[in-house]
Amino acid sequence: MNDHMSPIPSEAEERLPPADSFSGKVSRGFLRRFPIWPVIDFISRKKVPVHKHTHWYMWGGIALFFFLVQIVTGILLMVYYRPGAPWQSVQRIVMEVPFGATIRSIHHWSANLMVLALFVHLFSTLFMKAYRPPREATWLVGVVLLALTLVFGFSGYLLPFDDLSFFATNVGLSEAEKIPLIGHFVADLARGGPKITTDTIGRFYLLHVVVLPLLLLGLISVHLLFVQIQSVSVPDSFDALPEEKKKYKNFFTGFLWNEIPVWLFLGVLLVALAAILPRELSPEADAFAAAPPGIKPEWYFMAQYQLLKLFPGILEWLGMAIMTLIPVYFVVLPLFDKAVPTDGLGRWTQRISGFLLILMIALTIWGYAS
Repeated sequence: MNDHMSPIPSEAEERLPPADSFSGKVSRGFLRRFPIWPVIDFISRKKVPVHKHTHWYMWGGIALFFFLVQIVTGILLMVYYRPGAPWQSVQRIVMEVPFGATIRSIHHWSANLMVLALFVHLFSTLFMKAYRPPREATWLVGVVLLALTLVFGFSGYLLPFDDLSFFATNVGLSEAEKIPLIGHFVADLARGGPKITTDTIGRFYLLHVVVLPLLLLGLISVHLLFVQIQSVSVPDSFDALPEEKKKYKNFFTGFLWNEIPVWLFLGVLLVALAAILPRELSPEADAFAAAPPGIKPEWYFMAQYQLLKLFPGILEWLGMAIMTLIPVYFVVLPLFDKAVPTDGLGRWTQRISGFLLILMIALTIWGYAS
């Protein structure tokens, strides 16, 4: 054997295809050149616990699927999008570029469904208490990923620069100005001044296509690494079972294989939504025109928007304080709910989390209905 070739471990020899077969020759040749058998062995032994809540594990993969769709469709849109002429370039994409309107609509719907999938993933892992030791870091990275995804959606909403996106973004930044101490600074930094202009487009475009994707890719890699090392969390009822009664499914040949039809269905769903409910392009933004009636933020900011409306005038600081406490609650949750199985304090955290979920849904529906 060549001195630069690595020997194949005996355990790999036992699990590889026969040495005289084509697949056996290829796999052995690869492993001699790239000695990554420990990684392959680790991945092949990866198991997923099987219980009545196993289907909730799929939502992380579903969110990742929509993120990959965002990357592919975003790259295609970048070919024709021009930050210096935002509305005109989007109009060209919609009216002239073959399948441009469809790609733009798929990008729009995958963004919304990605946010929805992340919310479902967050609350499903929360109710399975996946924030408890030793998974505190995995939970915190997931919370940061959701926060960055919301900023991701907000930064992309302005890019068409039509009147709907212009005034909705203006509403969002006006609400951000109300944050004590740093509100005006953050809003002016985002706008590039006191008002939204085409200079704001340049800032949002850089944030949307460079900064946030790189941050998200890095954090997703860290998140997946943590999950692979620590495995997924399980309900207390599964932990309480005797070892001989616990069931597991191989991750790659079982669990992941079952997710592929779900991803195919979601791909078809995106195309169907793009065809039936295409993303419209409103008239070009005019800062001197009146805002369209009933202008509201995107659905994933509607709960916060509606909450602030409940505290008008001098009570506005109370609404901002509540909005600040909610994300702080998710961040500090692993610090005070560490009991396994759940004790009295743990049950209270579950009740608070359930209340927050109901409150978010109720405020979102109320905001659209009002």
